[in-house]
Amino acid sequence: MAVATFPQQPGVVRRAAQALDGMLHAMRYVATPFGRDPRLDLLRGFCVFAMIVDHIGGVSWLYWLTGGNTGPVTAAEGFVFLSGLVLGIVSRRRIEKNGLRAAVITTLRRALTLYLLTVVLTLVFLGLTVGTSLALWVDRSLLGEVESWPALIGAVAAVRFTWNGTDILALYALLLAAAPLALVLLSAGRALPLLVASWALWLGYQVLPETLVVPWHIEHATTFPFAAWQALFISALTLGYHRRELSHWLTHESQRPTGAGLVYRAGLGAAACGLLLLAASLTPGQAYAATATVLPLTAVDLFDKASLGVGRILTFAVVAVAVYGGLTLFWRPIERLTGWLLIPLGQVSLYAYTVHLFLILAAYNVPPYVGSPEAGWELHNTVGQLLLVLILWAMVKRKVLFSLIPR
Repeated sequence: MAVATFPQQPGVVRRAAQALDGMLHAMRYVATPFGRDPRLDLLRGFCVFAMIVDHIGGVSWLYWLTGGNTGPVTAAEGFVFLSGLVLGIVSRRRIEKNGLRAAVITTLRRALTLYLLTVVLTLVFLGLTVGTSLALWVDRSLLGEVESWPALIGAVAAVRFTWNGTDILALYALLLAAAPLALVLLSAGRALPLLVASWALWLGYQVLPETLVVPWHIEHATTFPFAAWQALFISALTLGYHRRELSHWLTHESQRPTGAGLVYRAGLGAAACGLLLLAASLTPGQAYAATATVLPLTAVDLFDKASLGVGRILTFAVVAVAVYGGLTLFWRPIERLTGWLLIPLGQVSLYAYTVHLFLILAAYNVPPYVGSPEAGWELHNTVGQLLLVLILWAMVKRKVLFSLIPR
């Protein structure tokens, strides 16, 4: 009885594998020794895009991309982390080239710029609140009756009062004002004590949020308390400062025999997937309601944004690694598809944040009025949000008010 046989074709399989490997290699990001990392600019640009869409609000199909500012990860975490990461990278280079003093002075100048921008924008929107009937991003009734304008202006100048979106700018100003101390410790090789102190402050805020108010109470800034959010910034600053060492370690680990740590890597992957599934099911405000039998979940919102809950931090870490890895592996097609829009926005993120506050004002007060929460307005809001993003992009490309608005 004859048995049919089929010829083996190892050459075809090998060539197909080589072609696939070559295609994947061609899509990868290739680092250059000098200049900006466009991946970071693209990521910040996406945060700008998500920020505009989510802050305008209303019903929109774009929330499938941005999360609608209600998910376990938002643009805010991305902004704070990327700001710290870039500062760490740039400060390391500056310290090596010009010394620690130059890096500290540059950082403090940036902090001063952010402080002045915070004060000016707060006063501008206070004026619009009391002097006009325009629809604002914030509920104007929260302001109440202004009993003393000199006292209110003094509170704004002392960074004890923010309004209509300047709370995040105040946080940035305070973070940059504190950054020189972190740079001194990092330059002295004291990264571990810095991280321990930073996360101890974060933990203290989780336990005693009403008591551990650092550096002081800021009215209308409860969404971004310094004591909680500094941990994300300081951690990113440390990672950026030690980026070279981290890169060398990751390269070394990737070249080890894959079988040696297969179980370990599989366990990490399973844990990461499980965390993402948990984050998807436990949205902010629902973590404590997941079950009535587990005491920690009934007492603490693991995904609380203001306190930067542990669930939110872990989810952000998983998402950040996955997104950065995917961006590195598939850089060329992603850059060609979205780089024209996102990279310019990411390169001027402070300018973008400033302008977007006025774009929100236009969205709410200029026909055809974008941001309606009523069902049936999804297409209208989606088109309007995209249009406002493109207006900001056009302003960036044409450098509108670049001499006035910091970048």
